[in-house]
Amino acid sequence: MIDAKATETEIKEWKNHPSVKRYYKNLFKKVNNEETNMSMIIDKAWRDKRNTPRIHIAYAISVCEVFLNPSNLIINMSEEVVKPYLTKNYVSF
Repeated sequence: MIDAKATETEIKEWKNHPSVKRYYKNLFKKVNNEETNMSMIIDKAWRDKRNTPRIHIAYAISVCEVFLNPSNLIINMSEEVVKPYLTKNYVSF
């Protein structure tokens, strides 16, 4: 577990934990014939994806990418951190 009060050392240890690294690596890999881990997260957040604004889905993807990325020590989301990911993910739709 990790929280917003974690030190850089704690964040680094958490993000380098094998299970967190594996989850980040497999975020967009299919876990069955149709679904990815990311699509299952989105399904839990919004039951009806058809009526969910695409920007909301792009934001959820961006937060997961930033939060789990072992290459950074970020666990607190801000506009400055999320915006580049959001732009990339929103355009991908």
